[in-house]
Amino acid sequence: MREVMVQYLQHRLLKWFDENHRIFPWREDQATKYQQIVSEILLQRTKAETVAKYYDTFFSKFPDWNALANASLEELEEIMKPLGLYHHRARRLYKLGEDIRRRGGRIPGDENELRDSGFIGLYVTNAFELFILKNRKPLLDVNMSRLLKRYFKPGDFIDVRHDKEIQELANDIIEVRRCKELNWAILDYAALVCKVRNPLCGKCVLNKYCRYYELFQGDVTEKPE
Repeated sequence: MREVMVQYLQHRLLKWFDENHRIFPWREDQATKYQQIVSEILLQRTKAETVAKYYDTFFSKFPDWNALANASLEELEEIMKPLGLYHHRARRLYKLGEDIRRRGGRIPGDENELRDSGFIGLYVTNAFELFILKNRKPLLDVNMSRLLKRYFKPGDFIDVRHDKEIQELANDIIEVRRCKELNWAILDYAALVCKVRNPLCGKCVLNKYCRYYELFQGDVTEKPE
């Protein structure tokens, strides 16, 4: 049954994405690898629409890896202030810049170099593998975790870094040719339909097999997480 559920989710969400995807600058064909990776850092714990408004401000000042490598921590903290959590974001970007300097301006070229680099954290490491190394990896954050948890096995949410079951599910789900698009589809669907509060379960294209919908039919508009 799990295989059927996986294939159904893949097919329905890719079809939904083709018709309803959100448009952001880091998803455009002209976006550089640098812009894709740094955007993922900016997106953590921040709405995509907020990052989209801030996108040009950041990348006009720090347009490439070399500019980031030469940025001071104070410069990064200053430009991060409009996004909030600026100490945390600035430190992460500065650590990446240090790693680029150490490598003589070169980014990691394979999984072994990536493990030894400043690309810390499950989400950003997976993003690097997905966008740079072209490996099939999930952009696993709280939003993807919520959708997968509801669909397969509703229950208490734990930190995705320690939820081995969700990590396994996420890796299974993205084993498709259109891996990048499916990642974006899941994130968009979690933002627009499978929301934290008031999920649109009655209109959901996944409710045929969704365990959350099955459990809470008739009362799915506001369930505690």
